[in-house]
Amino acid sequence: MASIELNISKDNESNDIRFIKITIGTTLLKIYSDGKILRKMKEWKEIKNNKNHSKGYNVILIEKKQYMRSKLIAHAFKEISINDKTIYICHKDNNRLNTDINNLIIKKKGL
Repeated sequence: MASIELNISKDNESNDIRFIKITIGTTLLKIYSDGKILRKMKEWKEIKNNKNHSKGYNVILIEKKQYMRSKLIAHAFKEISINDKTIYICHKDNNRLNTDINNLIIKKKGL
């Protein structure tokens, strides 16, 4: 089960949110609003944003389950449920690899 930690790291100069740490199972991630994601291994390692899904998305394997990068970012910054199957993410510029939070549109199926 995914959970958002309450500690949000902010940029000291601008007071903007830099990243949000989330935990999925035993995996710790730093999720940035520009779409960058780091995974805690022995040290923090960036997960590359490459097309690795047949429909052109970047998916991340965490504990034998695939998560779309865009849904992880929406989960962190828009506080949607990561496991909600009725929510899908659209990209304003139609580039499925542009996962900046400002490029994501959150929609509910059936509406």
